[in-house]
Amino acid sequence: MRKLLLLSMVIALCACQGQEPKAAFGTVEREVVLVTAAADGLITDVTVKKGEQVTAGQLLVQQETTEQRLLLAQVQAELAAAQAKLELMQLGSRTEQRELAKANLARAEAKLVDARLTQRRQAELLAQQLNSQSAVQQADAALAVALAEQRAAQQQLAETLAGNRQQDIEQASWQVAQLKAREEQLQWQLQQSSTYAGRDGVIDDVLRYQGERVQPGSTLMTLAVSDTAYARVYLPASAIAHWQVGQQLSVWLQGRETALSGTVRYISAEAAFTPHFALHQQERSRLVYLTEISLTDSKDLISGTPVRVELP
Repeated sequence: MRKLLLLSMVIALCACQGQEPKAAFGTVEREVVLVTAAADGLITDVTVKKGEQVTAGQLLVQQETTEQRLLLAQVQAELAAAQAKLELMQLGSRTEQRELAKANLARAEAKLVDARLTQRRQAELLAQQLNSQSAVQQADAALAVALAEQRAAQQQLAETLAGNRQQDIEQASWQVAQLKAREEQLQWQLQQSSTYAGRDGVIDDVLRYQGERVQPGSTLMTLAVSDTAYARVYLPASAIAHWQVGQQLSVWLQGRETALSGTVRYISAEAAFTPHFALHQQERSRLVYLTEISLTDSKDLISGTPVRVELP
């Protein structure tokens, strides 16, 4: 009798073990993004800690910016000087400059008249043998100098009245544009020394700390995004034919009385464990396939919470 009872229990146990599971199980997960450094430099401040909730645009890491700020100040000073020069060139000469050029021309013309009179007088005295040839030569040289000064004064007056050449103004404009571009570049480099949260989420892990020097692309921390919670479940091989991407279903979370609405977004094409070609027919039912289900109203869900999905 006892042997018969034991045999019945073994048969019942085997029958239970052969039954397919009625649900797929897994956990709540979130997408984790890498927060990387955009610039080379020393970390001066890490403003968040592991597990801290952050919002998009919040400062996470600050790097040294002294050199960039000094370069920016220098370029801004050069830009101010170049802009002032350009404005003066565009306005042209002032009234005072024009009057000064006219006065210089009048003085040069008066000097030229005097030089001509002196040269003529010395030539007449030489004809009367009342002076030497050298005196006449000196008078000729003085006349030549006076004539050159008069022509220079005429040219200066013409330039003053005409204003700056268009080519000079364009060159000054190009210099201003070049300095503005350099200013924007330095401001952009300065911004790269500050790392901000790109999305709302929770700091999953902090990998670099104050005092460390990092290179561009170095991972500073990881961020679990708040608005992308999904259920990661393992679908039995016997149920995979009934599931497809885009399918709507209910997901039950441990500790909640009502289910959440979910949408299948991914089903693995390969078994999570041993490939099917390495197993015989009876063991294939034990295979599971990684499946991801997007969840609605998932902002407050805690990563790692157990979930269950009913199987058909």
